[in-house]
Amino acid sequence: FFSSSPLVGEMVQLFSVTIYKWRQEKPIVLTSAFELGSFNIFTRGSAKEVLQFVGSQVVSHSKPGDRHAVLHKEHMCHVIVKHDHLAAAVCTDEEYPQRVAQSLMLKCIDGFANVHGEKWKQVESNTDLPTPQLAALLAKYQNPEEADDVAKINKDLGETKEILIKSIDQLLERGEKLDDLMDSAAELSYQSKAFMKTAEGGNCCSLL
Repeated sequence: FFSSSPLVGEMVQLFSVTIYKWRQEKPIVLTSAFELGSFNIFTRGSAKEVLQFVGSQVVSHSKPGDRHAVLHKEHMCHVIVKHDHLAAAVCTDEEYPQRVAQSLMLKCIDGFANVHGEKWKQVESNTDLPTPQLAALLAKYQNPEEADDVAKINKDLGETKEILIKSIDQLLERGEKLDDLMDSAAELSYQSKAFMKTAEGGNCCSLL
C-alpha cells in the first residue's frame, strides 16, 4: 500500500485491524485499531485512511463466507467476511504469517460481537464503537511467535486455513486498479492521496 521500513529488530509488521459491516457497494467501518510506530507522526493520519480504504475495497469485493489474502506492493490485506455480514481486515507486511493473521481476525470478530451483540446491524455510517480488546489483541499479535499457539489451536479446530494469495488487481473488477480507485475516493483526503503517490514513488525517507 505504501513504503515503510521496519524498526530495528523487527522481523514482521502488523499495522491494523478494522471491523466492518459488510455491504457490497461500500462496507461500513465499525471500529479499528492501529500500530503505526514505524511511521513519522505527521503521516500516521494518512496511513490510517489508506489502511481502512484498502481493507474496505477487499471487503467490498468479497462475499459472506469469503476469506482473502491479498498482496499489494509487499503488503498484505487479510479479510474474513462472516455469514452474518460482520467482517474483519488485517493489514500486515508480506512476511506476516497468514494463519496468525486469520487467528487475529477471528479473535477480534468474537471480541467485538461479545461487547456489542447485534447493535452493529443498525449502524449505517462509519463509526468507532469502543472495543478495547482490539488494541490489546493488536499489541499481542505484533509478535506472531507468541500468538502462534492460539493460531495452532484455531487451525486444529478447522477455523483457519491456507488461502491462495491474490494480487489486489485480481480481486477488483476487471479493468479496475487500486491506484485509480484511490484517486477518485471521496473518503481519502488530499494529504492521503499525496502520501500514497509519494510512497509508491519509493521516496521512503519523506515518510519515515
